[in-house]
Amino acid sequence: MRRIYLLLLFLPLMSCNSWLDISPENSVTLTNYFQSEDDLEALCTSMQARMKVVCKGKQPYYYISVDADELKPNISGFRELDVATHTTQMLTGGTLKSTWREHYALISLADLMIDNEYRFQNIPAERAAFWLKQAHFIKAISYFRIAQIWGDAPISPGSESLVALAKKPALEVLEYAASEAEKALGLPAHDEMINADGRIITSKQYASRGVVNTLLAHIYAWMGGLTQEVKHWEQAEYYASQVIDEFAGDYELEDMPGLIANVFGKNRNSKETIFSIDNDILDDAHTYDDHFTGELPGQELINYPYTNASPQLLSTNKNRDYNRILVTTVESIYPEENDLRRQEFWYDLGNVKYTMDNQEFVSPYAFINKWRDYHYQTNAEILGGQGKVVVATDCDYVFWRLADVVLLRAECRARLQKATAKDDLDRIRKRAGLEAYAGSTAPEALREEIFNERRRELFGEGQYYFDIVRNGYYREKLYGKFKDLTDADVRNGALYTWISADAFEKNTLMTQNTYWLWQK
Repeated sequence: MRRIYLLLLFLPLMSCNSWLDISPENSVTLTNYFQSEDDLEALCTSMQARMKVVCKGKQPYYYISVDADELKPNISGFRELDVATHTTQMLTGGTLKSTWREHYALISLADLMIDNEYRFQNIPAERAAFWLKQAHFIKAISYFRIAQIWGDAPISPGSESLVALAKKPALEVLEYAASEAEKALGLPAHDEMINADGRIITSKQYASRGVVNTLLAHIYAWMGGLTQEVKHWEQAEYYASQVIDEFAGDYELEDMPGLIANVFGKNRNSKETIFSIDNDILDDAHTYDDHFTGELPGQELINYPYTNASPQLLSTNKNRDYNRILVTTVESIYPEENDLRRQEFWYDLGNVKYTMDNQEFVSPYAFINKWRDYHYQTNAEILGGQGKVVVATDCDYVFWRLADVVLLRAECRARLQKATAKDDLDRIRKRAGLEAYAGSTAPEALREEIFNERRRELFGEGQYYFDIVRNGYYREKLYGKFKDLTDADVRNGALYTWISADAFEKNTLMTQNTYWLWQK
């Protein structure tokens, strides 16, 4: 009840700030708050509710378009850098696709705790530090996501600020994110974290020592991609090594069945999972849903056999509301036939049959099978006699797992021309049932192979577009106008998304990303 009360208490703080659309703290409201550790935990719970949007929300839609061959009509323009698609504010269902509103709302809540540390009473210093580190982590990951998606962005001076703010360069935003993440260092291992009641925190949505180091590895790797400076790759390798080596007992790679059942399945309990967003069917009402409503890029490819395997699914109907990938594309991604991921990540690859006009055909499309536990709609009145269809996945959204960090370190080591890059690559290949990599170990060739391995291993987990940008492969790996981008286009924000209109409403200093301003 107290957690619900706190959420209601702080709702007025999220309405009318001059540039973030969030009001500053009200000192009268907060005078009697922060009197116990329960208050800190309740505020952290409010932050965690918003983490779902920041980490797994429905924007940006453009990274979905990278993984498919044929796309939903309303997102197909993302792969072509189509200005109309980027600048349309609303998609079907009324979802803003490029707003950072929720990111800054979350930052404001984190600042609320940090800025009011002087009000803490009756809270042991060690416990206050624990919750403050959670707040610093939340600020860090929010700014990291903003920098990845929008590039240049404002940096809030704190919860009391009402002034209009101009954007800072993306590199400065990342540096600020790193400084906030470093303030979160020193958290315990996941299985050693306790809440205000003295109970173990089981959710992997909270920051632990492994989560903070993983975030820092990603921040510095992204900075390396922006600047090509060796010092950033060295920092990224260091923090990745903390997770892989220093905290080796915290995380372990699953075998392939365990990966499917425990990481991507409803078991929700794996030593490979580092950071995940809790995903409970009770969090979202699916009472009236009649089709799959997944928010992950890869889950957008889930159609068969979980929904109706009808001719309409396999037709050329341009009004379809799903994405598709060809079997030939998947085979090119996984060129080695004995790769276990061909079997485990894809449903009966190349052998799915359907019937049309009393004739049986083999589908040219592949169907992702990494996520296998689902919630179904069975209400015949809603479905119109369709039987049952899947409406949501029954699993947590795994944002970072050990395989991701191992391959990120491999990428950093390839950049640093270290022979150990191949060792990290081979560790992931071994889990996939493959022999050690036998190709060229020249730094650039090895880096591209590691990039390809990340695509194979992390397919559908929201990393591919960002991997392309970080490695500078957009001309080779993307489509349409991406292939013709100049260096000036990239500096002007072509690889970031459009800043939505709501960011300009109360901020007279806000400016659009230059590339999109010119395109319009």
